[in-house]
Amino acid sequence: MTRLVVYVRSSFCPDVARWRRWVDENSIEYVEFDIDRDEEAHHRVLAWTGHESVPTLVIAPDDDIAPFEEPSPLPSGHGPRAVDRGTMLTEPNTGQIAPFLDRHGILYGDQTEASDEPVAAAASGDDANRAEKRPWWRLG
Repeated sequence: MTRLVVYVRSSFCPDVARWRRWVDENSIEYVEFDIDRDEEAHHRVLAWTGHESVPTLVIAPDDDIAPFEEPSPLPSGHGPRAVDRGTMLTEPNTGQIAPFLDRHGILYGDQTEASDEPVAAAASGDDANRAEKRPWWRLG
């Protein structure tokens, strides 16, 4: 089984704002890491993308926070923005999100039987698997 892990930042980012608007419209459960507050998460995103690229959506095993399969390499001379790398999608356009989630069997919107509120689990380090799920706007 897999889950969605999303790397964001607490300082303003228009791409994260776009992700949050999409989440407002499409209820979805995911685990969230803030690269401004979690040094390990910051290093992971830098290693994967070469930049502080957020949001970075990762399809991970239920018991992990890294992609279940090594992401495809970035095309030569191309940054990570809006590149679907198989198990990772960085700084996506809103039209890329649903197909990415669908391909990996991640439920969202009307597909879920959960509450109407979008939820995220604030997590860091070893606490990633025990993170409390709560609406993302109450994380902090």
